[in-house]
Amino acid sequence: MEHRKQATNEIERRYTTGGVELRAKDNGGYTIRGYAFKFGVSYDMGWFTEEIHRDALKNTDMDDVRILQDHVSFLILGRTKSGTARIGIDEVGGWYEADLPDSPNGQNMRASIERRDVDQSSWGFMLRRTDKGVGDKWETRNGKQHRTITDVALWMDASPVTFPANPDTSVAKRSFDAYSQPIQEEAEQTEQRDTNEQINTELQVSIALLERQLDYLNSKI
Repeated sequence: MEHRKQATNEIERRYTTGGVELRAKDNGGYTIRGYAFKFGVSYDMGWFTEEIHRDALKNTDMDDVRILQDHVSFLILGRTKSGTARIGIDEVGGWYEADLPDSPNGQNMRASIERRDVDQSSWGFMLRRTDKGVGDKWETRNGKQHRTITDVALWMDASPVTFPANPDTSVAKRSFDAYSQPIQEEAEQTEQRDTNEQINTELQVSIALLERQLDYLNSKI
C-alpha cells in the first residue's frame, strides 16, 4: 500500500445503508438521525472496493456541516453551525441528526421517512492532500483494487437520499492513476533493463564465437 501526491481538493460522495430514524421532539417538532458512513465496511465501487479506516476522521474539519436532502444545497434540513444539526463519531461510524424545519421541505422529508420511502444516507467529503501524499491507500485484495480512506480533511455534508446510486468515481480514478503510474513506470524500466541485459548477453556470446572462429582460422595459416 502506498500514499501518492495529488494536486487538487475535490468532493467525493458515498452512501450507506442502515436506515434513517424519525424522532418526535418535546416541542412538537421532529428530528432525523442516521449514519453517514460506517467504519471498516467494504463496499463495491465497480472497478474497486473501498472502506473507511477507523482513524480517518481524527483530524477532520467538522465545524460547519450541512444536512441536505439528496445533497441539494437549497433543500437544507439543518446546519451544525446554526445549532439545528449535530454530527458525531462513535464505534460504528459517523452519525448525523437534524431538527426538521417547519417548512414544506421538512414536512415532505418527515412523511418520506415515516413511509420508509427514504431509508439511506450519503455524505460529502474531501481527502487531505499535501506535498507528502493523499489521504488514501491502494492495494490489491482478491484480485481487485481496494481503496482505504485514511485521512479526511473536510466533512462537508450529510443527506438522507432517495436514490443511493453508485457515485462518480472519477476522483478515485485519478487517485488510483497517481498511485499506479510510478509502479507502471518502474515495471517498464525493469522490462527495458531486462531487454538490454539480454541483448548484451547475446552480443557477448556472438563476439566469443567470432573470436573462436578467428583463432581457428589463424591456426590453419
